[in-house]
Amino acid sequence: MDQELKIIEGLYKAGHLNGICTHLLEFVSRHKKEILAIAANTPIAGDGMVEATKQLIQHRGSIHLPSEMADQIKEINNEIWYRGEHGDYNRSKIQEEWAMRYASMWRNFRIKEILYVCDQKSEEIASILKPR
Repeated sequence: MDQELKIIEGLYKAGHLNGICTHLLEFVSRHKKEILAIAANTPIAGDGMVEATKQLIQHRGSIHLPSEMADQIKEINNEIWYRGEHGDYNRSKIQEEWAMRYASMWRNFRIKEILYVCDQKSEEIASILKPR
């Protein structure tokens, strides 16, 4: 198991991904038609509904932009605090540097967290997508 997966698994077990769980199931409900269309039009091995959900998430790059932006801002503020402790008080420079250095890595890691949660919540996803 690679290091990132171990970290994500630990975050999940500790309950730190509960917000992602909630937003994921809301996302699946909101985008049910799109997910079902992907599943119907794409030959997918394994659990087709979960894989179609993952494809849509990867395509969109987000499941709940407001919470993801808030989490990113929290990370930037942590960096501002840390650098301030070391005598660097230029907030705008720190924000810009954080965005250049870490934003894409942060986003990629968030997508990995979401995809991990998809696997953990596969039964709930299938239940939401089941025809009634």
